[in-house]
Amino acid sequence: YVKSIGKAGDRATETKLILLENDINESPFTEAVYRCVPPLPWTVQPEHLQEKGRRDLRHLLVCSVDPPGCRDIDDALHVKHLPNGN
Repeated sequence: YVKSIGKAGDRATETKLILLENDINESPFTEAVYRCVPPLPWTVQPEHLQEKGRRDLRHLLVCSVDPPGCRDIDDALHVKHLPNGN
């Protein structure tokens, strides 16, 4: 299967290529997906942070490390400099 997506070097083409190579679906969400999430504007409520096992990590830059195509995006990492330079 071969598909032409645009001219090499073009930013939009290169972006599309990265999405395709990493199996990232860029289709708009369906109505079924929107029915599963709270209506906007949604914010974290104090009671959410009181749930057992919850920690507020919104102040950290966190990246998902789940493999392409996974169904549960639940693995992530955060990096910080330590006082000893590591």
